[in-house]
Amino acid sequence: MITALSLLSSLACEGEPAQEVLTTDLSYHQDVAPLLSRSCVGCHDAGSSLGAMDLSTFEQAEIWAPVIATEVEAGTMPPWRASTDCNSYKDTLALSDEEKADIVEWATRGAPEGDPESASELPEPRKPEVLDRVDMELTMPVAFTPAASPDDYRCFLMDWPAEEEVWVTGFEITPGNYETVHHVIPYLIDPDDADSYRALDEEDEGEGYRCYGGPGGDVTTLINTRWLGSWAPGGGARSFPEGTGLRVQPGSMVAFQVHYYVEPGTTPGPDQSSIQLKIEEEAQGWGDVQPWTDVQWVLGLGMEIPPETNGTTHTFSYEVGDGDRFAMHSLALHMHTLGRSGRMSVKHADGSETCLIDVPAYDFNWQRSYELETPYVSAPGDIIELSCTWDNPGKDAVSWGDGTGDEMCLGVSYLSGPPE
Repeated sequence: MITALSLLSSLACEGEPAQEVLTTDLSYHQDVAPLLSRSCVGCHDAGSSLGAMDLSTFEQAEIWAPVIATEVEAGTMPPWRASTDCNSYKDTLALSDEEKADIVEWATRGAPEGDPESASELPEPRKPEVLDRVDMELTMPVAFTPAASPDDYRCFLMDWPAEEEVWVTGFEITPGNYETVHHVIPYLIDPDDADSYRALDEEDEGEGYRCYGGPGGDVTTLINTRWLGSWAPGGGARSFPEGTGLRVQPGSMVAFQVHYYVEPGTTPGPDQSSIQLKIEEEAQGWGDVQPWTDVQWVLGLGMEIPPETNGTTHTFSYEVGDGDRFAMHSLALHMHTLGRSGRMSVKHADGSETCLIDVPAYDFNWQRSYELETPYVSAPGDIIELSCTWDNPGKDAVSWGDGTGDEMCLGVSYLSGPPE
């Protein structure tokens, strides 16, 4: 948004531009409004706190036309990073190449209004997902100001309040300080492990406890502890597929891991992040928020990105065994600031391949989850492949690490039991 506002300010400083002769048959009401309504207005309307500009009327769209052209042509807006050539996703915001060209042509050739009386029918704006209800909210017990710089990992324990077994069927994580929160992962701690986590908390004198890596401060807990959800820039609310959920036992705990990043030379403010949950008391089919990565990378082996290089790619493969039966409903990719692109696919035993997600232009600021129109159902012998590509202009090699200046290659998906 800074780029867009800066561009508009620079145009204003140059004075009123000369009226351009209209050389296009495209108009707002007939051609452009349906595209903006479908892919932009859900965030960019008068009542939204997400988009700084209102694009819901011709008068506003005309004002912002130069910015619209710049952002659409550059591919930065709308912020949909998954390629629709790979797979079909629910509620896509993506614009086709032809649609992008139409918007740019309209915006750069006078932004003509057209005839309001013969306006095209507008599709319903695709707004960011929200939970249809919130049954439980867990908030960090105290506000915390990062103590380490530039990166600080902190876990905050929260007792699970439900006294009966329940199933989580949706979540939304709300960072308390968007300027410093790099990501949030709430981990579910089973009742049998609760005392060991309380001991970790008591050993650390500060608020919460330091937890680089997993919630127990090591790779083992990172691998073996279930995720309750996750948030990274661009993420939002998630509702799980109907009839599925995360089973939580009474006496459990949540280790709320927050990665803070403090820009060098700045003074961090306090954070008190929270998670809102949708709960069902009736038993649901099993679900799991599943991270995908190579454990060797996490251990510091085999994911080096050499200095002053472009296009370094590393790949991890997992073969589905006879006992691995699941449906995969959604996917997200996580890298840090050197990430260029990422992809997950399935190679089948018959030699065919299914692309699950392809993000050809990764953007750290837009790490949303993409829900598959048709879930992938696993079969024995399938090979699930995750690959990430980075550009490293620096003079030092980079590998897996917890810091923002380090790198990661992580796929995150929601799995459930396979259809009967």
